[in-house]
Amino acid sequence: MIATRAHRSGYGHIAAAVAIGLALASSPAALRASSIAYQSVRFGQAVALSTRVVKGTVKARGEVKVDGGTFHYVEIAVDAALKGSPAAAGERVRVFNGAEWFQHTHAAAIKGGVISYADSHYATPIPAAQIKPGAAVIVFLRGEAPPPGFPANTAFLTCGEAYERPERAADVPRMKTAAFGDPITVKLGEVAVLPDGLEIEIKGHTHKRPMVDGPRKEMTELEARSATRTERFSLGHEIEPGTPPKETWQRRQWQQYELVLVAMNYDSDSTLRVLRRASP
Repeated sequence: MIATRAHRSGYGHIAAAVAIGLALASSPAALRASSIAYQSVRFGQAVALSTRVVKGTVKARGEVKVDGGTFHYVEIAVDAALKGSPAAAGERVRVFNGAEWFQHTHAAAIKGGVISYADSHYATPIPAAQIKPGAAVIVFLRGEAPPPGFPANTAFLTCGEAYERPERAADVPRMKTAAFGDPITVKLGEVAVLPDGLEIEIKGHTHKRPMVDGPRKEMTELEARSATRTERFSLGHEIEPGTPPKETWQRRQWQQYELVLVAMNYDSDSTLRVLRRASP
């Protein structure tokens, strides 16, 4: 089970879980009691987690030997950087799945069953059989420097199988990384991506104006998307006449989250704060 899932694990997601697993392994009761957290990473979360996202063409598949192990790569001719450092003229990267390196460096702990780590892989990957010379792809990359022995143009996937179709290139700049509790300003059409993969997309603004002097209400129309559910609803900003006017900003409970409207510029953007309630 470990070997089957480990080949899909993302290199950058493993370190923290590994530390926990090895600490637990120091207890006799935990010996040979490993665990794997299975994680599916959707598009928005992959963009948010990636230091760099590139679009390019597959040139070759190959392998290199490092530290007595064999590690496989896909060589990409980079056409454009959709996120992160700009593409250099003629740039090529050799893209590795860091889980192979992880399995190599932690082979004894995996064999002994004393390690816990995250098994993260991309939710909608291009099938492996289609990743061949001439194929156009988007690749999600982490920012770690390669270990000694790897080629200078090495890059590691953000998570296992993190290759996407080029048609989604325009969606990459729409994704904005957001943290729980912090205000995040999102333009119309942009998507706030929270650490656990929750996505909040601003769909539009509407307003309700009174026929006579009375309260005025402006609404932010949004779509919330979790791994299990998608729903569209509105959050309002109500202004009651007075000196000074009284303003009320609406909030809403949705699944384990609380969404709070903080500010809005009509037909431009909305500022939200997303809180995540602790699990019972």
